[in-house]
Amino acid sequence: MEKSWEKALWKKQGLPDNYTDATFLQHLVVNASVPPRSYWPVALASAAVTQQLSCVVAAAAVPLHLAAGRIDAGGVLVACAVLLALGYGTCALLGGHLLGGSVARGVRQCLLLVGGVYGLAPLLRSLAATTSTDSVVALAVAGGLVNLALGDYGFVNNEAEDRRLTGTVSLGAGVMAAVLLASRLGSELQVFAQVLLSLELFLLSPYVRRHVQRASVVAHVALTAAMAAAAAGLLAAATGPAAAAAFVLCAACVSFLVPAALVRAHKFKAKISGPWDEAAPHIPRELLLRPQPPPPRAQPRAGAGARASSPPPRQQ
Repeated sequence: MEKSWEKALWKKQGLPDNYTDATFLQHLVVNASVPPRSYWPVALASAAVTQQLSCVVAAAAVPLHLAAGRIDAGGVLVACAVLLALGYGTCALLGGHLLGGSVARGVRQCLLLVGGVYGLAPLLRSLAATTSTDSVVALAVAGGLVNLALGDYGFVNNEAEDRRLTGTVSLGAGVMAAVLLASRLGSELQVFAQVLLSLELFLLSPYVRRHVQRASVVAHVALTAAMAAAAAGLLAAATGPAAAAAFVLCAACVSFLVPAALVRAHKFKAKISGPWDEAAPHIPRELLLRPQPPPPRAQPRAGAGARASSPPPRQQ
């Protein structure tokens, strides 16, 4: 009986490597492990991107208001205190625990955060004193884009249980942009308020948004709309209605048009799979490098030591 041909290049079958028979595409499977996508779940998942975009815009608009004198540093600090209290309350009610694990630890972390930022405010104000404003703005824009591109959106969307917030590069880029913008402010108190607000937006708000998304879809959508509206209002008062309209248009595209394009492009995806055997290297056992045991130590024979140490018999 003739031996059947196998789809394994690493076997020697007496046939050329490009040989195929009539059964080559018989078990071909297309998109076997590709999950189907529908529009509204994808649009709901994109709300995390809209929230992060709102955080970046708010962190960029607040220093414009501080520099123009439309709001003072005290008002920003009051807003920081209110947001911090709301965040801790939301985590306690929806998440079942405070940030930090307990009230005492949470208060200690808040004091360390506020005290650290306040102590670094003089240094942060003079950080970019010798750098031109154009360079500062360009670096801040680049930092905001990196924060959006590398954000940990899976954490907000609860894609894995018991997961910690990742995206260190994204967080560092967002804080860098906020610090660069704060270095152009007129007083150390303004720098302190701006950096503290940015840390709350980039570092602490993902935990609150994660608990809200897990608790209620309606609350998640409402929070997204509130954040986008607040960012648009800050941007409109700082630069004018044109920039706010551009931001609203961008947020609408991220929330509705991009998910629709993704779902439509998903129909053209073709992931081909089949029963093809992958080449598995075979290493002979004699070529494997195994750790050699140390040579056994020579043990003295029984009685040898005693005979060596005893004096020779006396001659009579």
